[in-house]
Amino acid sequence: MKKVIIFLLLSTLILGGCGNSAHEARYQAKGKTAFKNQNKNAHVPSESDKQKNSSSVSSRIPSTKNAKNSKTTSQYVVPKSIKKSAKYVSHGALTQPKQFSYDSFGTKLTLNKFKKVNQTIITRPLKYQITQVRLLKNEAKTEKAKKVVATAFNNTDINSTYYTLQIKYTIKNDGNTEAIIGGLNYVKLSSSYAGTPLSNMVDGSAGKHVGSGKTISTNVMTLVPDNLVHSLKTCTIQFSGSYRTDGKNLSKESLVTDIDF
Repeated sequence: MKKVIIFLLLSTLILGGCGNSAHEARYQAKGKTAFKNQNKNAHVPSESDKQKNSSSVSSRIPSTKNAKNSKTTSQYVVPKSIKKSAKYVSHGALTQPKQFSYDSFGTKLTLNKFKKVNQTIITRPLKYQITQVRLLKNEAKTEKAKKVVATAFNNTDINSTYYTLQIKYTIKNDGNTEAIIGGLNYVKLSSSYAGTPLSNMVDGSAGKHVGSGKTISTNVMTLVPDNLVHSLKTCTIQFSGSYRTDGKNLSKESLVTDIDF
């Protein structure tokens, strides 16, 4: 169920607060602890994971019929008065500051900052190309929206209003064998705070298959503490290694890389 929620959340954010100090301290501390105690083997597939990875990623997504039924019964309806705003975007990406849209769960997404990036990270046979960074203000308008984000980020201390940093990138496989992507080890926002696979980060690339000579587009979302929102101008990332379909190592971890925006 969590994988379905993460898929829907990332899909929405591709198109698509000021919490109290107690909440802020708790989830910032959670990010700090996760970063310090990060298990570097977190991305290494177990035997059961290898079996799962050998099947199509699409098998984890609800059938079209179920998705349609879910959309019909539970999709958030944006009020007509809000749709009249010149800043409202019903379809497509947010590209201008203060533009906003709503996801299907009832979260208002407002673009705070946007920058196109052209940065390459190579760990052969993979090439990661960072293309865009966006800072988003998110306002969960429904209980369902609050539950979805808490589940996706593995953090129950998130306020109704919160900020996320989205990094969009592509992965090209220049090798002669299919690659299973390990994902990001972390997105570090300060000396003491980072999103990791344990919490505060939703990574769209982890577990994806990339065929020989193929390229995929994906993104990662990281929770941003309120005290970093206005000063955040750079982040540090590192990609985990990748694997062959038989579970053997394919590429090493990437170099630690700073991204300015």
